Amino acid sequence: MIKHSRHSKYSAAPNTKIRYALTLVSCLALTLTLSLATQISKADVVDKLVGEGVKNNSLAKTSQQKIDALSDDAYELLSNFQLESKRIEDLNIYNLQLKRQIFAQNIRIIETQQSLKDITLIERQISPLLLRMVQGLEQFIALDLPFLLTERHERIKFLRNTMERADVTNAEKFRQVLEAFDIENEYGSTIESYKGSVALGERTQEVDFLRIGRVSLLFQTLDGKRQGVWNHKQQQWQELDDRYRRDIRLGLKMAQRQTAPNLIKIPVATPKRSS
Repeated sequence: MIKHSRHSKYSAAPNTKIRYALTLVSCLALTLTLSLATQISKADVVDKLVGEGVKNNSLAKTSQQKIDALSDDAYELLSNFQLESKRIEDLNIYNLQLKRQIFAQNIRIIETQQSLKDITLIERQISPLLLRMVQGLEQFIALDLPFLLTERHERIKFLRNTMERADVTNAEKFRQVLEAFDIENEYGSTIESYKGSVALGERTQEVDFLRIGRVSLLFQTLDGKRQGVWNHKQQQWQELDDRYRRDIRLGLKMAQRQTAPNLIKIPVATPKRSS
């Protein structure tokens, strides 16, 4: 016969607690596992979402960079377009100005060609004109008061030789003729004294000539004892009395700038009355 312990009715309790504990642990483990799995799953989702966000940000950044690059290119193209438009505008203005200049130059060319034709005609006429001017000047000297005849005749001779030279331009010839006319014209408004000789009777004496414009030509001997005036009507020298001696001497000093200008009394031929 089997004998039971006195504690046999309570012997099953510990086993039940153990099983309950194991079951509780298992449940907790399962719960933890499920929770951990859930958290892991959530973490994967979050990581996946973060990864997608990073990827999207990277794509957005790349897109923005492309947009910025396109914007820069567009701005550069616009700037180049505006610059080229300004250059084209400037070229159009420049071309218009050139057209105006070319038009003006064409007109100038036509005028120059016409001037050359006129110059050719003038050159054929200038030489005879200059010769007539020299001839007229020579005749004027022959009819004028006989002062500085050697100098004036030498000037006429020089002009005639110049007219025959081929190496002297017509412009230079014309200038020399005008210069000779200016010199002759200046004689009419100046006073001058110079030395020379005059035939008085059978003797020739050294004298001081006094020219007062073209109004009067006088002389006085070096000793101051004789004086005279050119008689244009008679074409010869006419002696004067002593009353003109002082005035002629004073006139010679004024011409030589040895005294201040003053009034002098000299004989002057009266002009003929026209009939």
